[in-house]
Amino acid sequence: MAAACLAALLDDATGVSRGWQAAALGVMVAWAAFFTAVAVRRGIGPPLIVCDAALVTSVMLLQPRLVSVSTVVDETTWAIMLASTAIYVSQLALRPVAGLPLAALVIAAYMIGVPAETSQIRILFVQAAVVSAMMWLLRRGGRRADAIVAERDRERHRAMAEAARRADERQYRVQMHDSVLATLTMVASGAVRAGSPGLREVARQALEILETYASPPPLADGPLIDVVERLELLVARMRPAMSVDLAVAGWRGSDRPALEVPEPVARAIVDATREALRNVAAHAGTRRASVRLERSGDSVRLHVVDHGRGFDPARVPAARHGIRHSIVERMAMAGGTATVQSRPRKGTVVTLRWTCG
Repeated sequence: MAAACLAALLDDATGVSRGWQAAALGVMVAWAAFFTAVAVRRGIGPPLIVCDAALVTSVMLLQPRLVSVSTVVDETTWAIMLASTAIYVSQLALRPVAGLPLAALVIAAYMIGVPAETSQIRILFVQAAVVSAMMWLLRRGGRRADAIVAERDRERHRAMAEAARRADERQYRVQMHDSVLATLTMVASGAVRAGSPGLREVARQALEILETYASPPPLADGPLIDVVERLELLVARMRPAMSVDLAVAGWRGSDRPALEVPEPVARAIVDATREALRNVAAHAGTRRASVRLERSGDSVRLHVVDHGRGFDPARVPAARHGIRHSIVERMAMAGGTATVQSRPRKGTVVTLRWTCG
């Protein structure tokens, strides 16, 4: 539109009302500035396109006062530039069902208002048809690309869920062997007395393991799960044996945010958190821990922090499965990562991360 205004100022003024032309050009310049500002801030929406087509249609109907006959005959009129721009914009921003009627309206107004016969009208019809066809092909290709990307994401989530399921099966076998079967063997062999505090503690841990794996594995295409709600249930179950503070970034009072992730991911985060808290209770020499959860964009990060006796992660025996399998490998199978930072007498921080995509 700015180019059309500049061309109008350089146009032959024969038979043109400079007053009408100045008013029309002033309105078009103001509209071009407003159009640009709205498009940059909010995007090009249908109301903006309809208003642009209405303004251009009005200018086309006023051609006898704004455009000289000689420029129309010479096919150098700026009005054709303005009409072409409106047609392009309507076809690029709207679907054909809405863009083509607006283009037809602009063409009809040009035909009615042009002060002399011209062959340039054919150009407007060709422009409307060609641009509409091109945009239809582009949108069709875009829909196909979106479908391919969506199917790829579904396949990735299915693979992620299957990997998490296999990891849970391996962890289940390890835990059954190291805890449940070991407890039953001790009872059967009489290695410990009935009612022994140590036996009660081991039996309690074995029951927790059985409860953990009693639920069926998540479906490959399972729904999104609010991981905050799952963590609240976990923290409630840890009491009164442990004092666990759960903090969620952005949580103020009763305005609890929902942080939804795929079910396999939610299960991996909660199970890894449970294992980290069990390690605190069993090895840290403290019954207090804090769980901090936050989301940044598509990333979820959780910290399990204690101020217990700490340890040297490099000196953990390879036969110990708690950190390697129950935390690190479990998060890896769900598409995330887990890190453990600890120093003797400095406490421990377990960090779980997962990023969508």
